[in-house]
Amino acid sequence: MSVALVVHPGKIGSVTRARALVESVAASVGQPMPIWLETTPDDPGPGQARRAVEEGATTVIAWGGDGTVMGVAASLVNTEVSLGIVAGGTGNLLARNLGIPLDTRAALAVALTGKDRRIDLLDVYLGRGQRALSAVMCGMGWDADMMAAPEQLKKRVGWGAYVIEGARSIGRKPMRLRLSVDGGPEQHLYGRTVLVANVGTLVAGIDLIPEARADDGLLDVLVIDPSSPRDWARTTSGIVRGKGAESDPSRTHLRGREVIVSTGHARGRQIDGDTVADGHGFRVMLLSNALSVRTP
Repeated sequence: MSVALVVHPGKIGSVTRARALVESVAASVGQPMPIWLETTPDDPGPGQARRAVEEGATTVIAWGGDGTVMGVAASLVNTEVSLGIVAGGTGNLLARNLGIPLDTRAALAVALTGKDRRIDLLDVYLGRGQRALSAVMCGMGWDADMMAAPEQLKKRVGWGAYVIEGARSIGRKPMRLRLSVDGGPEQHLYGRTVLVANVGTLVAGIDLIPEARADDGLLDVLVIDPSSPRDWARTTSGIVRGKGAESDPSRTHLRGREVIVSTGHARGRQIDGDTVADGHGFRVMLLSNALSVRTP
C-alpha cells in the first residue's frame, strides 16, 4: 500500500514535530512513512492529491482544515483511492460526522488502518460558471453570516466565534425563497437560513439535521424561520436536543437528489463552513457514493 500525506503547513505547528509524529504512528502500525506533500497558497490540495494518485497512492491523507480536506477530496472523486482525514481546523465538520477522532495521533492511526466507507457528495453550482464540491453542507443566509467570523476571533475562542458572529446577524430580515426539489413544483417560503446538507452534525455535537446520512443517496434541505422569541426558544431547544424538523413548525425539511434555491436579493453563502461570494442562490445535485473515506 502506498500512502501520501497532504499537509497544510499553517495548521500543524512545527513541521519537524509533525513529521516525527507521523513517522511514529506509521511505525506503530507497521507501515512506512507516508509521502509528505505540503499545500501552497496557489494549490490548497488538489494538485498534490493528483500527483499522489498518479504515483500510485491508494490512500491520500489530508491534514488541515475543511478547505484542505475538500481540496484533496476533489481529486479523489469517483476513484478507488481512499481519503484519510486528520483534522486541523476549527470546524472539522466532515471528520465529526464520520466519527473520525479529532486527536491527531488517533486520526493518523485511523487514516492508516481504518475501514473504507463510500459517501455521497454535493455538486454545488453557484452561477456564472462557478462550481464547488461539498461533503457536509452549503447554505445561504444566517448560517453563512456565522461562518464569516474573523480568523483572529476563531483563533481566540475556537468554534465559539461562530456563535458570536451569528448573534450579531440574528436580527436580519428573513429571505423570500423559491425552492424546487427533483424538478417538482416551485415552493415559496420565508427563511432566516436555508441549508442543503449531506450530513447534519455541527460543532459541539449539535445535530442540526438528524435525518441526514452521508451514504443514504439523498440530500436534505432545511429552511429555518423562527419569527418570535418563543419560536427561537423552541427551535433552539429542538436542535440542541437533536429533535427532527417534524417537531418544529419553524423548520421545513425536504429530501431529494437535486434542489434549486433562489432569492431576490444577494445574500451570504457558505460551503462546508467556508464563505463564498454573495449570491441569489444555488443548484445542488447529489453525487451518490462518490468518495471513499477511511473511517474507524
